[in-house]
Amino acid sequence: MNNLFKQNKIILIYFFYLVIGHIFILNLNLNEFPYKYVFSDWLINYEGGFVRRGLFGHINYKISVITKFDLKNIIFFFQVLGYILYFGLIYNFFLKIKINFFWLLIIFSTISFLYPISEIEALGRKDIYILLCFLIFTIINPTSLNKLIKTFLIIFTISSLIHEISFFYLPYYFLVIYFKSYFSIKEKINNKNILLIVTFILFLTYLNLFISDQVNINKIVYAYENLNFNINFGALSWLSKSLDEHFNFIIKNISFKNILRFLYIYLINVWVIIYFIKLKSKIILFSKKFQIKNIFFFLILLSISIYLIIYDWGRITYITFNFMIILIIYLQNQDLIDLKYLKKKIELLSFKKKILIFFFVCILFGPKL
Repeated sequence: MNNLFKQNKIILIYFFYLVIGHIFILNLNLNEFPYKYVFSDWLINYEGGFVRRGLFGHINYKISVITKFDLKNIIFFFQVLGYILYFGLIYNFFLKIKINFFWLLIIFSTISFLYPISEIEALGRKDIYILLCFLIFTIINPTSLNKLIKTFLIIFTISSLIHEISFFYLPYYFLVIYFKSYFSIKEKINNKNILLIVTFILFLTYLNLFISDQVNINKIVYAYENLNFNINFGALSWLSKSLDEHFNFIIKNISFKNILRFLYIYLINVWVIIYFIKLKSKIILFSKKFQIKNIFFFLILLSISIYLIIYDWGRITYITFNFMIILIIYLQNQDLIDLKYLKKKIELLSFKKKILIFFFVCILFGPKL
């Protein structure tokens, strides 16, 4: 009991440090408003028509117009709120379980929760709400398949309107829908359900890829008459660029050293999940049985496409690994993880091996070290 209390106390101190650290540095960043890239992303609104990433920016803009509050303080409020909610929900999960070596590796990994304040360029991005949307989706427990699908459509729509990067993480949503329908609701997904989901996803894709291209970016800029910036400023400059331009930019700036560095960081952290985690029963998909390692190998392969169109690889690694963490937390909450297998794997490791693994996963490398 005393050991459990000490563990919970350490975790509480760490998450308190995370919250305070995020708030403190976010506050310091306000001195660079609106010229820092992260702020330009929060300024994208619908004043020039529908545009991808515009939901939060339009909410901020309207609140500022109606209340006359300083825009940078409104953005700061939503940034802080996102991190507090995310860390609060994650910490609430850790309160309910016994922290073992596996969870210590997850908590203290350089690309789990610490990353935004270890890489300031990623701090304050709208990514935290992408993660928060998925986390909330895993927590909500609809009583029927129809309610589950409606919940998904609502939450994913919000996520995709916050940032189009959400589309790359659809497989995580689909996995949770499968788990909830198969293990919790016990209703089989039929063709009607699939058609509804596919149709809705295609509609959201059409909005983000085609309707968004018709936006008048100048009107977005004109909405902020008191701010000195133009259409070539920060995130606004990327709104008019095509996927080909994104891809070509990556190809021109990519280096073999970067590939090796991020490959190591990514794989060493995913290895932790694959090595320690096993489900109580195999997953049946398309009449074939899969173990958790097969699922994560599949998720790793799917994530490669994100690196081909987004240059900020450290940020992408952080988002992807947090999606994996949320998925593992969901599986733990649903009692789908084989805890005996996990305990056995941990017991097979000597103290020296644990120190070495902790060093390689949590200390040796950060995304930009």
